[in-house]
Amino acid sequence: MKKSLFLTLFMALMLSFSAWSQCGQVSLIGTINGWAGDHMMTRDLTDPTVFTTYLTINVGDTSATGIIELKFRENKDWAVNWGSAEWPTGTGVLNGANIVVPEAGTYFVTFNCTSGAYSFVETCGAISLIGSFNGWADDYYLTRDEESMNDWTATITFAENAEVKFRENAGWSVNWGSADFPTGTAVQDGANIPVPAGNYKVMFNCATGDYTFVSTVGNVSMIGEFNGWSADHWMDRNATDPDKFTTIISFEKEDAGAGNAIVEAKFRENAGWAVNWGAADFPTGVATNNGANILIPIDTLQLTNDFLVEFEYVQVSGTVSEANYKFTPASGVISMIGAFNGWNGDFPMNRDAQNPNLWTATRSWYADSEVKFRENADWTVNWGDATFPTGTGTPNGANIPLVAGTYDITFNAATAEYSFVENNNVVGEIGLVGDFNNWGANGELDVNLIRDPKHPNYFTLTYNFGSSTGILFRENMDALYENVWGGTFPGGTGVQDAAQIIQVPGGLYNITFDANSGDFYFQQLGNSVTAPKVFAMTVNGITNETDWVINQPVSKVVDGTAGETPAEVQFGLTYNDEYLYVGINVTSATPADDVVEIFVDGNKSGGDYDDSDIHFTIANDGTVTVVTGADGVTPIGDVNNSSATTYSVEASISWDELGVTAEEGTQKGFDIIFADGTAYKLAWNGGTANYESLSLLGDVLLGQLSCGCISLYNSTIGDVILRNPVDAPTTYVGTYNLDVAGGVAFRKDRQSTVTWGDDQFPTGTATVGGPMIPATVDRWRVTFDCLTGSYNFVQTPAAAASTAYARFADAPVTIDGNLGEYNLEYVSDLVVVGSVANNNTVTWGVKWDKDNLYIAAKVVDANVDLAATGNPWDNDAIEIYIDGDNSKDGAYTGDFDTQLIMDVVSNNADGVNGTDALWIKADGVPVTNFNSKWLTTDDGYTIEVRLGWDNFDFAPGKGRIMGFSLGNNDNDSGTGRDYQTVWYGTGSNWSNTADLGDLQLDGGAYEYYVSIFENNILNNASVQLYPNPTQGNVYVKTLGNEFTGNVTVNVVDITGKVVASTFENLTGSDNIIEVNTSNLTDGIYLVNVLGTNGHQAVKKLIIQ
Repeated sequence: MKKSLFLTLFMALMLSFSAWSQCGQVSLIGTINGWAGDHMMTRDLTDPTVFTTYLTINVGDTSATGIIELKFRENKDWAVNWGSAEWPTGTGVLNGANIVVPEAGTYFVTFNCTSGAYSFVETCGAISLIGSFNGWADDYYLTRDEESMNDWTATITFAENAEVKFRENAGWSVNWGSADFPTGTAVQDGANIPVPAGNYKVMFNCATGDYTFVSTVGNVSMIGEFNGWSADHWMDRNATDPDKFTTIISFEKEDAGAGNAIVEAKFRENAGWAVNWGAADFPTGVATNNGANILIPIDTLQLTNDFLVEFEYVQVSGTVSEANYKFTPASGVISMIGAFNGWNGDFPMNRDAQNPNLWTATRSWYADSEVKFRENADWTVNWGDATFPTGTGTPNGANIPLVAGTYDITFNAATAEYSFVENNNVVGEIGLVGDFNNWGANGELDVNLIRDPKHPNYFTLTYNFGSSTGILFRENMDALYENVWGGTFPGGTGVQDAAQIIQVPGGLYNITFDANSGDFYFQQLGNSVTAPKVFAMTVNGITNETDWVINQPVSKVVDGTAGETPAEVQFGLTYNDEYLYVGINVTSATPADDVVEIFVDGNKSGGDYDDSDIHFTIANDGTVTVVTGADGVTPIGDVNNSSATTYSVEASISWDELGVTAEEGTQKGFDIIFADGTAYKLAWNGGTANYESLSLLGDVLLGQLSCGCISLYNSTIGDVILRNPVDAPTTYVGTYNLDVAGGVAFRKDRQSTVTWGDDQFPTGTATVGGPMIPATVDRWRVTFDCLTGSYNFVQTPAAAASTAYARFADAPVTIDGNLGEYNLEYVSDLVVVGSVANNNTVTWGVKWDKDNLYIAAKVVDANVDLAATGNPWDNDAIEIYIDGDNSKDGAYTGDFDTQLIMDVVSNNADGVNGTDALWIKADGVPVTNFNSKWLTTDDGYTIEVRLGWDNFDFAPGKGRIMGFSLGNNDNDSGTGRDYQTVWYGTGSNWSNTADLGDLQLDGGAYEYYVSIFENNILNNASVQLYPNPTQGNVYVKTLGNEFTGNVTVNVVDITGKVVASTFENLTGSDNIIEVNTSNLTDGIYLVNVLGTNGHQAVKKLIIQ
């Protein structure tokens, strides 16, 4: 069956796919991000050729000449890019000029990828309130109006009289104030605005400075028997009238009081009892402060009793207020079911915002089908009729005979009237087909995405893939695979090509697809975590193994009251063929009574516990107790109390005891509950329902094995880091001069947790935990495969022609061009470029210490052309080549390797001794820690360079070896390089590391622990969020230079789901990243900022 299926897929490739003229995803690139990253724009959901964004350009976002330049480009690539010399509007042309931005600021940018038309409209950055209410030390952010970019609003409560100001981008360079209240026109650096205590809706226009404070009520919620009087059902504030609120609320028979059919409820302000309203009337009434509970009658025979609740606040006098309220009966959730889905499953409809009984949807049927409407996905209440396309359904009526087509559907649950109106302007149903449903080969239906009610060609779906799968998006289950879209995970612009199967790792995802453009994205939700595969872990309560990535927050309050400073709990998971490992870090004010509860659904069956599941606890004293689980399941756990308030927990669970296997790419169910004594409980994903059922557990995706950092080790020489050639990801190589007898082992991540050994030498197969390898004293080329364990030691005697020695420096070397500290023991006299005879003398030497490599060269050259121009390699110069990992793989990699040049032009700008500039290879390792010096002498010149080991991620030590050579370019003719000499190699040293010789570190200690292996701490002080709280987008402001290069920002909700994410390439200092959080529900979130330099910051974000 699968063979015929794939024949169908490949036949589909031969067919002519639909012409698709839409462009890919568009971004902005320029001096704003160092021409090295992309500021992604947002595609319009109606017109896929139009892109928009808000772009904040900082004063420092300029080129070396002080100019701000940028361009538009497609799919983060230069193959298609647009530019123009016009400003602020223009028409970009392919490969056009850079767009020059005259000044820094915030702009609303629009771009049409078909016409090239663009515009930059100046506006303001993020607007906030700051004042005495927050100690003038934090910002309360307003929300930008979607229709009017200069208008901002917020609702805010002042507990006491306050003085406030408006400001931009959380800084004082642009701020507004005035002495007037409640309305006025604020001016730059104006007076503080005096605001009496109270609740306000604030409106501000950043273009005019006009502002208004409208007195109103705080946030209003409902509380009652339906939620145990312990939580709040929040209402939605009216966008134009801040005193009006609405909500749809649903009651079940279990919500009623004992022995009656009444649900008691009240309204209250800001989730507190200081201001609450109630009355004895129903369904309408006037609620008064501290009034009676509202008695809501329900029909206990119905699955749900739904109401549209309206609330209007009325200020009576002083602190006295009342509220007009109204309960209007509404239907439960309405859906459609029929032959099209095998009468199994429901197609959801959308409730009208004004009429709670009116439901609408847009859907395509590619075949005739009988259908019905029903309530709450249940047959208790359903409607049908024998007429089509319009009619009035009757309870339990006939099936509606739907004719194939695409329709706008309406259904009124109060009257049962329905209509199907043909709509040929939208795409058909978009579904997922792939390995997970056997490509539909056995009659499985595609998993349909849900159509957006406002944008009918935009689709979303939350779906859990139990294991890794290849998938395609498909329209109307097209059997010929003509109308399908594929691409590259996790997202991009899909291509209509059945061969472009999207490879999706198992997990829970929020999936989006735009049929207008083909844009798609798989956002893995936070209640799915990947457990990397490991060789072994030591369960001793100390979470110091480098395989631990402990960053999953256990923060959702599921029982009790956590207070203002709850415990901070994070966990991580790893696994191997034998065990699932759990690592937990806890900060708690009173650890003694803490208990960690771990839940594992080994066969991911959900529901009731079976023999493959376990629930066990670990107390702070290390006691492990199995609460629920099969006989013979004995998890191991331990606790390490590192301080009075911090501790870590480790546990292991045997797969064999659970009766399951651990296959890469599959999933298990998992959850953690943390109990702070009896005060409260926090959960990662589920809650106290975990005690009875496993249905709410999160997902663990069993990931790939990573070998990590592999070294050759014994207690004398320390760790000699081996490196990965680019074409062999599990093979590690290195050259090392072993000058001490005794056994050696291979180990992972410079730790003894995972070591490989064997009793054979010079070749063998090492096993984890095996004996030391009996290596002998010699100079060896070492090869090791971390997966198979195979190793090989090959003698590589130090050849005089290709081996140089860096001598140990007892004290740091001063970089001044005077080379008295060095023994210039090597010469570069091998002519490798040009046919002119060598007339220079080049001598050089190298020194090293625990922090740096020092390189010095003296050139005797009778004709140094100080007036030369051109490229560094065409002038009189010294070239240095370094293969930091000595992989000899031929390529200069961005991790370990570089080419450096010191030339006469760069270093004699003033005709004597100028800039001391060092040219650094652009596609090599970023060299940032260095000093260099050029010194013109009577008979030529000298150069001296200091390079920090951290540039190469290199651990220095006696006997360690890197690839190396040093060359000299001579320009006697004045027309460019006449010839080049090198110490070792060829004229291709600049491009081929395989041609280089060896530089061996001589003297000194066998190993130095340098800063490149130190853990970077949280850099919270280097990040600000605004607006915070927010009702729309949030801006992440990085302070100083802590976060540069590629920076990822993840927004995580209290369940651990990553609900928003963005990526920027940052240059300079004080950058601003905009994150779209406008679609998130009210609540508390964590914003995690991750830099490529290992820096991390975590900030709390409130959305209201």
